[in-house]
Amino acid sequence: MANKSKKSRKAKHMYQLFDKNQKLVSIDLNNYRVICNKTGNRKSFYHKYLAKLINDKYQGNIDIFRNTYVSREAAPTAHERRVKRLTDRISRLSVQLSNLKGELAEAESGVTCFPLA
Repeated sequence: MANKSKKSRKAKHMYQLFDKNQKLVSIDLNNYRVICNKTGNRKSFYHKYLAKLINDKYQGNIDIFRNTYVSREAAPTAHERRVKRLTDRISRLSVQLSNLKGELAEAESGVTCFPLA
C-alpha cells in the first residue's frame, strides 16, 4: 500500500469585475486578501462572498473596493452610529423648527415675506 500524498493545488476562481476605467478585468478571488483602509490589517474572504460583496456594495468595481474597504473591526460601533443618527435628526429638526418660527412670526405680523406661488 503506497502512501500517496495529495497534490497541493490552488484552485482558480476567476471573476469579471470593472476597474477604475470601467474596463472588464479577470481577477482570481480565491485566496484574495484585501487591506482595510483604516486599520491596515489584511483580510481574506471566501471567493463567492467577496464577489457578491463587490457586485452589490461597490458596483462591481474592484478599484473602488480596494480604495474604500473598511473592515467591521474599524467600523463605528452601534453606540457611535446611534449618536450620529440622533445628532443628524436634531439638526434637521432644529432647521424645521426655525422655519416654523419664521412662519409664525410672519403670520402674527400679517406681512408676507415669501409670497405663495
